[in-house]
Amino acid sequence: MKPKRNPNITYFAVTNWRERKDLFGIKQEDRAFHTYILGKTGAGKSNLLITKILQDIKHKRGACVFDVHGDLINTISLNIPHYRKDDVIYLNIPDGNLTFGYNPLKRVSYEKRSLVASAILDSFQKLWSGAWGIKMEHILRYILLTLLDQPKANMRDIIRILQDEEYRKKCINNVVNPDVKNFWLKEYDKYGKNDVTPILNKVGAFLVHPTIKRLLIDNADSLSFRKIMDEKKILLVNISKGSLGVDVANILGSLLLSTITSASFNRIDTEEHLRVPFHLYLDEFQNYTNKTLTEMLSELRKFKVTLTLAHQYLHQLSDDIRYGVLGNVGTVICFRIGAVDAEYMLMEHYIEFLPLTLGDYVNMENYHVYVKLMIDGKPSKPFSAITVYYKTIL
Repeated sequence: MKPKRNPNITYFAVTNWRERKDLFGIKQEDRAFHTYILGKTGAGKSNLLITKILQDIKHKRGACVFDVHGDLINTISLNIPHYRKDDVIYLNIPDGNLTFGYNPLKRVSYEKRSLVASAILDSFQKLWSGAWGIKMEHILRYILLTLLDQPKANMRDIIRILQDEEYRKKCINNVVNPDVKNFWLKEYDKYGKNDVTPILNKVGAFLVHPTIKRLLIDNADSLSFRKIMDEKKILLVNISKGSLGVDVANILGSLLLSTITSASFNRIDTEEHLRVPFHLYLDEFQNYTNKTLTEMLSELRKFKVTLTLAHQYLHQLSDDIRYGVLGNVGTVICFRIGAVDAEYMLMEHYIEFLPLTLGDYVNMENYHVYVKLMIDGKPSKPFSAITVYYKTIL
C-alpha cells in the first residue's frame, strides 16, 4: 500500500544527505515562482518533467506541454488516467489531417497588444536574422499593432494591408492608438517599394509553408487557450523538429507561446483568487522563447500561470534571455552539466555551497541533482537530491 501523500505538493525527488531518503516536492503556491531545469541529455530531465506533469494530470490540474521531439508526449499519453481522457487536447502540428487552427492576432486585450506585437516581432527576427533591419522591424511593428485592433484580422493580412489600399483605409479607421494611426497617415507614404518588398517576400514565403498555412490561416480558429486554462484541460503540443524542420518548429512554438501568454493576460477580467492555476511545461525552451516572453515571467505569476523551463546548456540562451530567466525563477534544479555551465551555476546560484567543486556538477550521476527550492515564497539554500522515477509516484 502506497503511503498517503499531500495533494498540495508536487513530489519529484528524495534527499540523499547522510543516507536519508525523504521524499519531497514543491507546494502549489511556490510553483507560481516558476522552475528552471538545466542538464545534459540523458541526465534525467525528461523523467523529472514526466513526474511533475503526470501528478498535475492525476490531481485534475490544467497543464500544457511543448515537446520538440514527440517522445515526452508519447510517454505522457500512455499514462493518462481514464478520468482525464476527455480533458486531453492533442495539438499534433506535423499531422497533415490536423483540424485545429489558431490566430495569434485574435482576442488580445488592448493593454497587452504592444507586448504581443513585440513577441511576434521577436519570433520573426529570430527566423529572419540575416535580413532583419531597423526599418523592417519598424514597419512590421505598426502593421501588427494595426491588425491587433481589427475584429477579424489574421497573419495573412500582414500582406493584405500593404497591397490593398481600401483594406488599409478600413483598418486605419479601427485603430485605437493615435500613434499607430499617425504612422499610416503621416509616415507610411514616405516608404518606397524597396522598403515594403522585403516584408512581402519574407511573410509571403513564411505563410506559403503548408503546415503554417494550415494552422494559422486555413483551419478554423477553434482553440480557445483561455478556455483551456480555465477548464483545466491538458494541452499536448507536438512541434517535432524532426518532422517540421527547425525553423518552422521554432516559429510556430514561439507564436503559440505568445498566444498562450496573451490568453493568460486576458484573465485580468477575473478576480485573482478565482483564477485557476495552469501549468506550462516547455522542454528545450530556448528554441521558441524570446526576450519579450522572458520579460513576462513575473507578470504571469499574477495570472496563476506557472512555467517549468528545461534545456541542456546555458550557451543555448542569449545573455538577455539567460538573465531574464534566471532573474525571475524561484526553483532551480541542476542535473549533470559541462564545466563552463558548472562554473556559472556555482558562482551565480550556489555560492553558499562553496565546498562544492566544478567536478561535483560535471561528474554527477544520472537522476542526481542540486536543487534550490522555493519554500513558502523564499528560496532555500542549495542541497543535493535524487529525482524519483515517475512510475513510483503515480
